[in-house]
Amino acid sequence: MIKKFTDFLKLTPNDPDESRRTKLLHTLMLGMSLLALLVVILSATAILLNFSKLEDVALLIYGCVAFIVMNGLIFLLSKWSAKTAAWVFLLIINLVLAASDTPDKVGNGSSMFVFAIPIATAALLLSPASSFVFAALSSAIVVVLGINGNFVPNYPTLVGFFVLALVSWLSAQGLQNALKELRATNANLDRLVQERTKELAKALSRERIEAGRSKAILESIADGVIVFDIHGKAIEINPAIVRLLELPFEQVHGTTIDELTRSKALDSRNRGILAGLLSSTGQQLTSYRVLWERKTLSVSSSQVFDTEGTRMGTVAVFRDFTREAEVEKMKNTFLAMVSHELRTPLNAILGYAEMLKETIYGPINEKQARTTERIMSNSRRLLDIVSDLLDQAQMEAGKLTIMARPFKPVELLDNVHGVMDKIAADKDLALTSGLDPELPEWLTGDQARLQQILINLINNSIKFTKTGSVHFRAYRRDKKRWALEVRDTGIGIPADEIALVFESFHQVDSTTSREHGGFGLGLSIVKQLANLMGGEVNVSSQLEKGSAFTVVLPMVVSRRRITK
Repeated sequence: MIKKFTDFLKLTPNDPDESRRTKLLHTLMLGMSLLALLVVILSATAILLNFSKLEDVALLIYGCVAFIVMNGLIFLLSKWSAKTAAWVFLLIINLVLAASDTPDKVGNGSSMFVFAIPIATAALLLSPASSFVFAALSSAIVVVLGINGNFVPNYPTLVGFFVLALVSWLSAQGLQNALKELRATNANLDRLVQERTKELAKALSRERIEAGRSKAILESIADGVIVFDIHGKAIEINPAIVRLLELPFEQVHGTTIDELTRSKALDSRNRGILAGLLSSTGQQLTSYRVLWERKTLSVSSSQVFDTEGTRMGTVAVFRDFTREAEVEKMKNTFLAMVSHELRTPLNAILGYAEMLKETIYGPINEKQARTTERIMSNSRRLLDIVSDLLDQAQMEAGKLTIMARPFKPVELLDNVHGVMDKIAADKDLALTSGLDPELPEWLTGDQARLQQILINLINNSIKFTKTGSVHFRAYRRDKKRWALEVRDTGIGIPADEIALVFESFHQVDSTTSREHGGFGLGLSIVKQLANLMGGEVNVSSQLEKGSAFTVVLPMVVSRRRITK
């Protein structure tokens, strides 16, 4: 029977307020129907057990009537509108309440309170203002009963009906407004959820597209790639790394940085380098070469961060550098061999030219003297180029070493004057020097290489200075460093070329370079020598005003003296 009752609850009005009132009306009628059924059952039981009284028979009749009426209303509710059914329901309730007791008790006694039920219920089942209608109806019933029964109605109670109607109206109105705001909020939330769902679907679609694109790129590039997570475990690799390392896919994917660097294929001398490169949390701007069995691999790494800047792992790129390494080795070997083979005959030529100039083989005329001087000048130039090539090859091969021993800065400057004064005088340039009195008398360093640095810088300044002077000095930079500075009044360096002047074989002004010779190795050697000594080179320049090169070195004060 309950299922039959609930089948009538399938009405779904479009208006949410109407739907709420309909469900409430259904619930009230169903509850009263069940209550009437309970009364019928209890009354019938009492009659059957011979415990019946006249009131039990009346209750049985009233219960049957109420049960029939409530079920009839439930049935009609499925046919009528909820508002019509509510009006009928409340009117019946009012009439039943009016006849529920004697007229004097209903109109002026203890039963008057029952009229509060339809007044309060009307605000919920109908519009909030309908509570005033049923307050008036209840008052009218009481007045009519008073007239018919010749008694004075309880007017304060009648006033209470309207006060109750006012309270019910305010409560129902507040509830209705709150429900409207709640529905508006829910509608807005639904809209936001739909928008976010669409955005999420689009984002997921973009992520899938990007993931597919990245995977396609990763699998198509020739370089080997390994993506390590924050714990150093390989979570993504491409086919190229499998071919490059000559290892099975399963052995590379899932491996850790520690396992990779302990592989027997990796040269033991490179394990620390590779481990440091892959484990570093900073950005690596340069690549490193490691030996992997018969191959030379160039390895570089970069950190991966999410949108909030949190580190997520490391990407390592492995490139087969075997062929380039072999060519570079052949080049360095060739340069070293050729430089050595050229230096020997050049020294012999210089020696014989010097002997001719000194008239050891007999007197020479002025033309022969000029020719001899030209032979010596060009031989020295060629010898300088060969020396630069040899130094460059040694530095690239990692074979050039710094021989640090005590020296006097003043002797360093004097030796440079002895070599460069005549070259500066030949161009009518003033070559001056200065020594900072705060610089210690004795320092520790490679005096020959420091002299080479100064000669290269001064020679470069003289080459690109037409008039004016070249000044070089040694001074104390701070408590822990000292510096060598060469300043000229030459043509200067364009701003876009300053970053390139220390590159090997790079020449800023090709016309001037052809006029004065050189391969563009002088400044490159200066920078590399400074780096080997733990220092750095800075340059500042203005076009047509001159340039200043500063070599900053760590200051190691010598406590020993060289005994001659």
